[in-house]
Amino acid sequence: MKISVCMIVLNEEKTLERVLTCVQKFADEIVVVDTGSNDKSKEIAKKFTDKVYDFEWVDDFSKARNFAFSKATMPYLMWIDADDFIDETNINKILEFKNSNEEFDVAYMHYATAFDENNKPTFCFKRERIVKNLPQFRFVDPIHEVIVPSGKLIHLDITIEHRKEKESDPLRNLKLYTKLKEKGVSFSPRMQFYYANELYYTKHYFEAICEYENFLGKDAYIENKIQACLNCAICYYNLGNIFKTYQMLYNSFIYDKPRSEILCQISLYLINEGKFEQAIYWLKRAIGKPNIDSGGFTLMDCYEFIPYYNLAFCEYKLKHYKRAKYYIAKALKIKPNDKSTQINYDYYSSLCKK
Repeated sequence: MKISVCMIVLNEEKTLERVLTCVQKFADEIVVVDTGSNDKSKEIAKKFTDKVYDFEWVDDFSKARNFAFSKATMPYLMWIDADDFIDETNINKILEFKNSNEEFDVAYMHYATAFDENNKPTFCFKRERIVKNLPQFRFVDPIHEVIVPSGKLIHLDITIEHRKEKESDPLRNLKLYTKLKEKGVSFSPRMQFYYANELYYTKHYFEAICEYENFLGKDAYIENKIQACLNCAICYYNLGNIFKTYQMLYNSFIYDKPRSEILCQISLYLINEGKFEQAIYWLKRAIGKPNIDSGGFTLMDCYEFIPYYNLAFCEYKLKHYKRAKYYIAKALKIKPNDKSTQINYDYYSSLCKK
C-alpha cells in the first residue's frame, strides 16, 4: 500500500518540521499546500518534499485540502495538520498497516486533542484519516471539513496527537460562519451543529441555544445530537435556567444510552445544589469504559477519574469519610501526580483517623 500524506499550512514554522519528521517515516509522497505563509513554512516543507504548492485562501478549508489531494499520485491519501504529532509506537503501527496491504475505502484513526499532566489523552474522537484516491472521497463543508464515508470502512487502533504550539484566533471560525450567513449560504444540519458550537465556545449562549434546538429537530448524526444536548444544557445553565438545563441533559437519553459526559454534568449541577445523594446516583453510573469508536467526542476523565473524584467529595460532604477515602484512592491511582487529588487523599485519610 502506498500513501500520499497531504497537508495545508499557514505560518507553521514552529511545528511543521516536527510533523514532517514523523510523516517521512511512512509516507510514499508528501504534499504540502501553503495558504499564504509569511514565515519559513515553505522553506521547511521543501526540506522534506518537492511537492510544495501555493493556494490562495478563499475562506474554505475543504477547497484547500481538496487542492492538496489533487496534487497527490499515490493510491491512498492521508490528511494531517501541521501541529499534529505521531509517536514511534503509532508510526510503527502505520508501517505495519501499510505492509498488510488490506483493501479498504476509508480508514479511521483516533485523534487525541487534549492531554493531562501525565501526557495521557483526555479528549479523543475518531476521524476519517486515510481514503482511497478516488473523486468521491473529497472534503465537504468550508469549516470543520469532513470526508463523507462510503464503501469499506475500517477502524484502526492508531492515534494521531494534536499538539498546538501557537495561539489561534478564537473567533476565526465564527467569523467564517458569519460571512457564509451574510452571503445567504444554507447550512446543512452538520454545519448548523458546528456553527452552534462556535457560538457556544464564544459565549453567545442565547444564539447557541437557538441553533442547537433548531438542529435537534432535524435528521442528523446521533453523536452530534447528544453533544448538542450537552452544550445546550451548559448554555442554559450559564443563562440561569436550571430547569431547561436538566431537561436538555435528560433529552440526550432519547438518542442512545446515557453518556458519561452527560452523567458527570448532571452530577456537577446536583453537587452545586448540595444534592449529594442524587449526585452519587449519577456518578456511579458514569463509571465505565468509553466507546471511542462511536465517532462522538469523548472526555476520557468522565469515565473514571471525575466520577471517583466527585464521589469522594460527595461522601465527604455526607460525612462518610471511609467511603470518601476509598473513592479518592481510586482517583489517585488514575492520576498519581495530581496535586489536588493527593491533598484530598491526605485530608480524607486524616478524617478516618479521628
